[in-house]
Amino acid sequence: MSEMDAAIWRRTLEVNLIGYAHTCRTAIPLLLESGRGAIVNTSSGAAFVGEAVRPAYAASKAGINALTRHIASRWGKEGIRCNGVSPGMVLSETGLATMSEEFKAAGLAGNRSTRLGRPSDLAAAAAFLLSDDAEWINGQTWSIDGGGSLRD
Repeated sequence: MSEMDAAIWRRTLEVNLIGYAHTCRTAIPLLLESGRGAIVNTSSGAAFVGEAVRPAYAASKAGINALTRHIASRWGKEGIRCNGVSPGMVLSETGLATMSEEFKAAGLAGNRSTRLGRPSDLAAAAAFLLSDDAEWINGQTWSIDGGGSLRD
């Protein structure tokens, strides 16, 4: 923080937090019109672990978690559910192919699973949270991170 660049903070908050707020603001009237609906926001484990290097990023993702709870609290009684997924290290096929073995090993060492995350892991969690099977889940942010973060 001693060398904080305000421009980085402004840009990060604009994209990572205010962008989500604008998207939700656009979606909520449409969901209200249909009488129900679900939103799934994407956060990050950075919101929970105490980022040593990217405080603006971590703060923006913590803000998404707060926005998720706000939407659930404000519009839950009107049939809108809002939840979030908080990914750990999830690498696409390209990422897996281009990342160094040291980087992959460090990511794997930080979780309690036998592999790194795949995009399909996040897609499955989001699909469930958007489904009617999750109709009693609201205002939650789930860590989808191979057990990298253990929290209540």
